[in-house]
Amino acid sequence: MKKKLSIFLLVLITILTIPTFVSAENNLLVNENVNSREKIDNTSFVVGNLIKMSSEVDGINFVAGNDISLSSKQDHLFVAGNVINLENIETKEAFIAGSTINITSSTIRNLYAAAETIKLNSDISKNANLAGDKITINGKIDGDVYIAAEKINIGEEAVINGTLKYPSNAKINIPNTAHIEKVKPYKPSSTSSKKSIIISTITEKTYSFLSMAIIGIILLSIAKPFFKKVEKLPSKIEEVLKQSLIGLLVLILIPIISLILICTIIGIPISIISLLIYGILIYLSIIPVAYFIGKNLFKDKIKNDYSLLLITLLLIYLIRLIPVIGPIITFITIIFGLGIYFNIIKSELSTKKSNN
Repeated sequence: MKKKLSIFLLVLITILTIPTFVSAENNLLVNENVNSREKIDNTSFVVGNLIKMSSEVDGINFVAGNDISLSSKQDHLFVAGNVINLENIETKEAFIAGSTINITSSTIRNLYAAAETIKLNSDISKNANLAGDKITINGKIDGDVYIAAEKINIGEEAVINGTLKYPSNAKINIPNTAHIEKVKPYKPSSTSSKKSIIISTITEKTYSFLSMAIIGIILLSIAKPFFKKVEKLPSKIEEVLKQSLIGLLVLILIPIISLILICTIIGIPISIISLLIYGILIYLSIIPVAYFIGKNLFKDKIKNDYSLLLITLLLIYLIRLIPVIGPIITFITIIFGLGIYFNIIKSELSTKKSNN
């Protein structure tokens, strides 16, 4: 958890080192300090260091930051950050990952939360899935509660109308005044239960998407000429296949060439640099692919480039979660992305050569 949080915060700090901006469209807010109160009539993306948000969101609300305070109403909520305080939240599903999570006076249907410390004092109309080091519950939960934690504290006024499931080796405090319909300890094992795997997957995928979204925003804000060239790439299926084939060749040949170079003393630095760039381009391959797809599918509906990139990224990430299809889509985005990078880099080198 700490490692993932550190990676996320490192990426977040990176975005704060460049000139911050606020989009002209009110559904994308990116700034060091964000204070949002106005209603947002669409899916919302909010990124910043200090975030205070009480806006009603008519859609999904994605929030990433260091210190986050939310008191909003939305259809679904995704939050990742360091310290997260949710008060008077209304949502169907909440997916939350952070270091410290405090939830008070909120109405949530299903809750999925992972953090070092979680304090829950809210109504959950169905189920709560919680993972962390120390978890405190002092609210009303009408469904089941699944906990994966070392220390568990059930408050005196807590009400759980379903089954409380927790590790048999956890230190747990359940006062006599708390109402719990059924208590069911489970034996922890290396093969975690399906629910704990779901929590882990949600946390990992949330961090992955939000980190890539932040990197995408950074690149789009500082490398607009690159994205203009991506936008102008031909969209015919045969051209896309050609780009993907080139990307496949790059994927295969670069490691082979680098291994050959590393056998020579002169080629060692070139080999190391090539492999480093190769790895970065593979990791970032999804960004130009998402922008290219977005421009061809949504350019008439989504005018803001940042919104277009983020929404298309989200769609790709969701598709990649589908069994069997997901890995295939991941592979396609890698080779197509590498093909785009190769095409644009080659074009740039040719232009500079002709100018000289």
